Amino acid sequence: MRKLRFPAIFFVIFALIGSVLLFTPKSALAANCFPQGAGSAVDLGSCLTLQDGKSVSTVYKTPADLVNLVVRNIFIVAGLILFMLIIYSGFIFISGGEKEVTKAKDILTTALIGLLIMFAAYWIVQIIKIVTGADILF
Repeated sequence: MRKLRFPAIFFVIFALIGSVLLFTPKSALAANCFPQGAGSAVDLGSCLTLQDGKSVSTVYKTPADLVNLVVRNIFIVAGLILFMLIIYSGFIFISGGEKEVTKAKDILTTALIGLLIMFAAYWIVQIIKIVTGADILF
């Protein structure tokens, strides 16, 4: 009989959600964030506050504003990871033997494919912005 394994990705997701719930300061949640009664909805934009005391809904007027901010930062982090992978690949290429050269080439190939995907994603969004006239902030 085959045992079912709990995938690590689910563990990471649950750990992140749990840590956010555990470490969210109580001052960041307004008193009206926990509505009583059936069918009551929670407006997270007005419930959650930022460090300066402003509610999230006053700083980010639409969800698209927040998504654009997150996407920009993801591109920056991905670019830094890509840069580090290229440096690491070069270090392995220079200092390693024949077996390590193959590993370095694989790392470099993977990093360049990632760069190509990032570049294509950015330009596809730019083309959609030009063709449709949508107001995409980044």
